Amino acid sequence: MATYTVTKVTTRPNTSTQWPWESLRSGYGNLSEKVVISTSIDSDNLVQTSSFVWASKTDFENNRFDAGSPDSTLMSARNQYNTYMADNNISARITEEDGTVRVFSSSSKNYEVE
Repeated sequence: MATYTVTKVTTRPNTSTQWPWESLRSGYGNLSEKVVISTSIDSDNLVQTSSFVWASKTDFENNRFDAGSPDSTLMSARNQYNTYMADNNISARITEEDGTVRVFSSSSKNYEVE
């Protein structure tokens, strides 16, 4: 079975704005059991690029950032994360291996297909 790679680029407006994971003290939770994550931050400390290598496209789709979840704790954390991004002018763009691009919308506080 082939892996499936997804890249997320998050940009904050300035270095005085904390990254969402710094402010909320949350990361990717238990995803580390399901995906290999590598992250880098540019030299200006404004752009974070994360690469997620999933076992398969199905695994990604079942755990996608904007996917609905019956887990209320997970949904609450996701909603806090997205609200923080919208309130602090942080943008993000997710590019999937198949070419699908999702861009964070501050107005809907969710990722929308571009």
